[in-house]
Amino acid sequence: MGRKINLGQVLVLEDEPIIVLDLEEMLREIGAVSVVSFDTRGDALAWLDLNRPDLAVVDPRLNDGICTDVVDRLVAVHVPFVVYSGADVDEPSFANGRWLSKPAMPEVLSETLAELLAR
Repeated sequence: MGRKINLGQVLVLEDEPIIVLDLEEMLREIGAVSVVSFDTRGDALAWLDLNRPDLAVVDPRLNDGICTDVVDRLVAVHVPFVVYSGADVDEPSFANGRWLSKPAMPEVLSETLAELLAR
């Protein structure tokens, strides 16, 4: 796959279980120390009350709605994030992240995360 990157702890917000498993595996191969995944805004917000990931991969649409509030929290605590989606979302908060269309090849995900961390 390419070079390993120290991604640290990665937060994944995704409502499709198969995509979650695929993303978790790719992230670990790229260099994530740990991956924490949620499929609802509520669970993600509760986790963020006590934790701060090093970066995040976010599908805007979760099981309990569009996760603008979660993205706003990530921005507030300076956590870089990738918006990983197959559809456009007309919410200004998501412009703070780096857009990556589903599905992405592991090399493209790796390059995108490396660019995010280099900022």
